[in-house]
Amino acid sequence: MADEVILRVQDLQTHFFTRTGVVKAVDGISFELKRGETLGIVGESGSGKSMTAWSILGMVPHPGRIVGGSINYLGENLLEKSRGEHFSGAERRNFKASVQAVFQDPWSSLNPRMRVDQIIAEPLITHQRLSRSAVRAQVQELLQVVGLHPFHAERYPHEFSGGQRQRIAIARALSTRPKLIVLDEPVSALDVSIRAQILNLLKELQSTYELSYLLIAHNLATVRYMSHTVGVMYLGKIVEEAPPIELFTNAQHPYTRALISASLPAHPRRQREEIVLAGEVPSPINPPAGCTFHPRCPFVMERCSADVPALVEYTPRHFTACHLYADGGKNTC
Repeated sequence: MADEVILRVQDLQTHFFTRTGVVKAVDGISFELKRGETLGIVGESGSGKSMTAWSILGMVPHPGRIVGGSINYLGENLLEKSRGEHFSGAERRNFKASVQAVFQDPWSSLNPRMRVDQIIAEPLITHQRLSRSAVRAQVQELLQVVGLHPFHAERYPHEFSGGQRQRIAIARALSTRPKLIVLDEPVSALDVSIRAQILNLLKELQSTYELSYLLIAHNLATVRYMSHTVGVMYLGKIVEEAPPIELFTNAQHPYTRALISASLPAHPRRQREEIVLAGEVPSPINPPAGCTFHPRCPFVMERCSADVPALVEYTPRHFTACHLYADGGKNTC
């Protein structure tokens, strides 16, 4: 079922309660992710994209917590489950087996004291009842699937390059046969020459196993290459969402246009719009009223400082949260 929605997030709010105030890291975002597709979330550091991923994984660090919204995975509201008594140990294990993650730095996510076969086998042993020979066979198969050799199983993480360690992390994520993998900056810590190899591997695995990816990245080229839909975040909110070709050729929100302007062009001779934003990103403890982008927006209007713009469908599958499009108006910027 290619159009099956595997993950539906509605009005998700994740806040951190500190002595100086409440940090609205994720401030009411909604999106859907279909089976076999990739949703890319992009934005500056501090925009809330990684916290969105951690909220879905149930990994919000203290003193943060999810204070509102819903996370529906395969029809089950995970937040209701986690708050009630119906979320049994077996259900929690099933969720962890079905939803895996690959993080930015493979060195910090792999136990340096464990051999590769132990690292990949650990989820297999936790979630499946398999014999030693069956576990060994699956580990060797997974190593080959990610482009490594079976003899690598006896080595330790420090004996591999960064790209190879990320392949090990991907093999570990695949071991439980997940339906959804959260990719949190999966190639940003790798050399440029290795990034394309890992991205191509992820796309091949997605096609083979019909995986869904939630991709968190700050690199626009990575998001454009990998994603079926791209969401742009600013101060905890999604300000624009569209298919990648539409977004990168017809961006509407002033912040999205500034992001694209600041990125490296695909070709050195390609002309691009130059947009320089004024000021700095406001503090999430005391964000501006109305549209949080209005203090830096070159097209700010009077209503922008008072009214929060809704994320509305500007054209088919292209959503924008900007008062420039109120009442069906067109962006004139």
